[in-house]
Order: sequence, then C-alpha cells, then structure tokens
Amino acid sequence: MIRRDPIRLGSTRRGFLAAAAGLGGASLVALSAGARAEDEPKPSAVEPFFGPHQAGIVTPPQGRAYFAAFDVTADNRADVAKLLSDWTDAGAKLTLGEPVGGAAAGDYAADPDPAEMQGLGPARLTLTFGFGAGLFVRDGRDRFGLADRRPEAFVDLPKFPGDQLAPARTGGDLLVQACADNAQVAFHAARTLTRLAYGVAAIRWVQSGFVSDYGEGETPRNLMGFKDGTGNPAIADAKEMEAVVWAGDEAPQWMRGGSYVVVRRARMALEHWERM
Repeated sequence: MIRRDPIRLGSTRRGFLAAAAGLGGASLVALSAGARAEDEPKPSAVEPFFGPHQAGIVTPPQGRAYFAAFDVTADNRADVAKLLSDWTDAGAKLTLGEPVGGAAAGDYAADPDPAEMQGLGPARLTLTFGFGAGLFVRDGRDRFGLADRRPEAFVDLPKFPGDQLAPARTGGDLLVQACADNAQVAFHAARTLTRLAYGVAAIRWVQSGFVSDYGEGETPRNLMGFKDGTGNPAIADAKEMEAVVWAGDEAPQWMRGGSYVVVRRARMALEHWERM
C-alpha cells in the first residue's frame, strides 16, 4: 500500500476473520490493535516503521490511539500516489521522533521542530495506513482506476440490531491509525499527516482512545468494567497470525501480508448502566 521497503497490506478470510472480512466494507482496510505492552513505557522507545507487515497491527499496544479518516478530494490518481509517498516519508521520520517540515500544497510551511514535541521523543509511535471502500469505487464510479484491485472479501458491513450510524462519522477513503504511549505524540503525528494532505484529502472523522495499564499479563477493563481483549489471538504465535490475521493467497498480491480493520463506535451510556 504505502511503502518504500516491501510493506504488504492485506486481508484474510481464514479463521475468525472469515466473519470479520464480511464486516469490513463500511470501515477501512489494513490495520488493527495488538495485545498489551509488557514493559513500562519509555519516551525514547522506537517501533520500526518498515518491515514485512505494517507496525500497529500486532505491536504490543501503546496507551493512546488516534484515528483519522479522510475523504480524498483530488481527482488525479497521481496526486493520491504522491500523498501516500509523502505520508510514507513522514511516517518514517515521526516514528523516530524526527521533525517533518514543509507541506503538500500551498505556501504553508510548518515549523520543522514544533515546540509541543520538544522532550517527548517517539514514545513507541506507530503509524498504520488503511484504504477504505471509497478509494476503489464511490457512487458507482471507479475514481482512480482501482475498482479491479478491491479485495473480494472487502464488502459492506451488514445491518446490526440497534444501529444508528451517522454518515458523517462513518466510512472514508483513507485511514491513519496513530498509536503511542503519549497522547500528544499520537495527535501530533496524525496532525502532521493531515497537514501534508492539504489539497488532496480532508478529514472526515477522528476518534481518540486509550487503554489502561493493568500490569503485565493482565487484561484491561473498559469503562463498564468488562475485560476487553481476552479472546484475542496470540500475537507471538506466527502460525496463528498467518491463519487468522495476515492475508494469504486468497487476497490480491498487493494486500498479502496485511489485514483488515473495522472501526466501530459503541456509545457507553454509563449513567444508565450504573443505575441498573
């Protein structure tokens, strides 16, 4: 997808993702959260940006996350390709804690060493990029000649009981997942990529998140007190990852070695819950 080294993005319909693949269409393809961080966060710690798979999928999870979905506003395929190249270069620098200057469009020139990042370090930042359904086909139109590249398993989400989806906060053409052990580092990374997208893509929706540190080997609880993630596959088991996370021969060549993500908001009515 976005690469300088052979980073492969993909999907799979094997194992439990046989079901998840059918849920992928209304969200964006390419990433998911990992398991738990085992050590105390170190501000200077670096997660590799390049590798056989995108970082941020099976990376031990950081404490903070920031999702940003984009609508592509440009009509030229070359502009989109240039944006993905710019994002790749910027992502490699950001995950090392290095400054990113310049802008993709216009006369705006960002401070290459913003004050809000001084002393924070990379904080295990990972940046994971995804393609949404609208990048392949929107309103029945093959916008960038990519319709035949859309994975067969990448279909619209079915209707779920109680759904009240807001169109403005659903879907998108591109997704950036920024995760770090510092909320400001994650936000700064997403903001930097947004700046580089000026004139090519615009923010559709954003969502921040966190996971509490319950200690090594412990499953965190959500705000309702339930443990989240107990049934996750073992990220250290390469065979299990190949079976249920990484794309294989069933996926298009460009997606092999990647995965799907479904981002879905669930509103927690905590006052009602507490009264029950």
